[in-house]
Amino acid sequence: MRKAIPMCSLFVVAVLLLSSCMLQTKQASRISKREEPLITLGAKSITEQYILMKMTAILLREQGFQTREIVFLDSPAIRSAMENGKVDLYWEYTGTAHMFYHQEPALYDGDAMFAAVAKKDKEKQIEWIGKSSFNSTWVVLMKQSIADAQHIRTLTDLSSYAKQHSIKVAANEEFLNRADGIQHIQAVYNLPIQPGNLVVFDSELLYQAVNEQTADVAIGMAGDSRLKEYGLQVLEDDKQAFPPYHAAPVVRKEVKEAHPQLASVMQNIIPYITNETIIDLTYQVDILHRDVMDVAKQFLEKHNLIRTRDAS
Repeated sequence: MRKAIPMCSLFVVAVLLLSSCMLQTKQASRISKREEPLITLGAKSITEQYILMKMTAILLREQGFQTREIVFLDSPAIRSAMENGKVDLYWEYTGTAHMFYHQEPALYDGDAMFAAVAKKDKEKQIEWIGKSSFNSTWVVLMKQSIADAQHIRTLTDLSSYAKQHSIKVAANEEFLNRADGIQHIQAVYNLPIQPGNLVVFDSELLYQAVNEQTADVAIGMAGDSRLKEYGLQVLEDDKQAFPPYHAAPVVRKEVKEAHPQLASVMQNIIPYITNETIIDLTYQVDILHRDVMDVAKQFLEKHNLIRTRDAS
């Protein structure tokens, strides 16, 4: 006669089976996680770069990638990390690569600059995926009300105005010492600046100086949130005196070849990265103090680049 299995034994068997199932589930989860390709993203330590990195991370996770994010202090650090295989993908600027990494003389056509850096970096196994229209270059700023009153819209207009009126120009120390800096701008536009009317300001105070009319014009950056905060007029560089610094995603060649879908994912977002977009997004983060992840996610959802999920 078959002996009945004691209830306590059945309980032990059930616990063992349950534990085994849980262990297998955890192991399967770990294996699945390991099978998702890991892409290491980088960013320079400025707001526009944080935003671009966050948007890239969200897009890639939507496509089944794992991502790791690393913020670097400056351009040399992130470039070195990519060349050494520590970073797989990040957003770079054409002018930075051409003039700083490659040590080439300035080019003033955006497409020519992109072609030049893409060709040169191919030798280093670095691929440029595509050029956005966001040009993170230097810009000349005026207070909107004064620009309107004097009908100044371009740097040629400013030069004509400055020949009849003394203007005070604010710039940071870097711009005063660059080969493509203030002396270059004066030469291209025949822009007269009287002795003593060129004043040095900390970069953070340039926009405030124009807003408060401590200076008539200032040299700032095209993607800065304070352009929107103070409602400043960016004068058109109608003679293309400033070299372009178009933002573009760059990726290590072996990573791109291993994951061909990376390029198409990034190509989808490139058309949306404009000067107006970056100014608005940096304004939300720097001035309105919104979370970078929330700002990036909302932007991608707005443009149907990722699926919109219920708040719940």
